[in-house]
Amino acid sequence: MAEPKVINWGCGEHPFLLRIGECEALDDLTPAGIADFRYRLAQGVERGALAHAPVKTREVINCIRLGLIGGGMDAEEARKLALRGHDECSRDQLNMVCYGLLTAALAGKDHDKPGKRAAAGRKRRSASASPPAMETGP
Repeated sequence: MAEPKVINWGCGEHPFLLRIGECEALDDLTPAGIADFRYRLAQGVERGALAHAPVKTREVINCIRLGLIGGGMDAEEARKLALRGHDECSRDQLNMVCYGLLTAALAGKDHDKPGKRAAAGRKRRSASASPPAMETGP
């Protein structure tokens, strides 16, 4: 199971994690799901700053709230802290926290890294597709 990541943001240092339940809840709270939400957060860079990402305030607050809940915080305390973060932090910072949380949630798991696995107990075949030449006797 993934461990929460401690993030130092405008409201202090807190553990954050988006587990499956938080991801599903955030999917329901965004128009096209969390992958699209992450994509729209990244579009802020193309627009000149993360603050210009085409995301709703409600999405950002819910992402932070759910990340705090996944990190172990009580739901009501997480809601209050996410709202306080909206009042005290820059939009760039809030969007960056959300982007990091979503990237971690959508990343491959440690046990599922891409790459070739070695075949156990198999001999390599020759690159030639034709069978080995057979000698004929005189």
